[in-house]
Amino acid sequence: MGRKSKISYEEKIKACEDYIGGKGSTSQIATDIGVSPKELRTWVNKYRTNGPESLMPKLQNSSYTKEFKVKAVEDYLSGGGSLNDICNKYQIPSHHTLRNWIAKYNPIFDT
Repeated sequence: MGRKSKISYEEKIKACEDYIGGKGSTSQIATDIGVSPKELRTWVNKYRTNGPESLMPKLQNSSYTKEFKVKAVEDYLSGGGSLNDICNKYQIPSHHTLRNWIAKYNPIFDT
């Protein structure tokens, strides 16, 4: 079953372009379309890093190989960037996904 976003692809693109073009702050634009400023900043980062295609709705969950997960986690742990930087670089849709991979890769043991 597909997913239906509250905000259309076209609206996301327009919001990103409005922000990048200086037509408003993240707070103003986000309020106008009914999303949080944080969500708008996430869209803008994806748009800048991977282009407008990165905002296209996905029809199903992504599947990642073990090697891909390890590469992303090791890149983060070696200082390759912030959670958001690594997610943008590897086109991982949520930093929560990356956090879960890190927790599994590098569990904290009680002594």
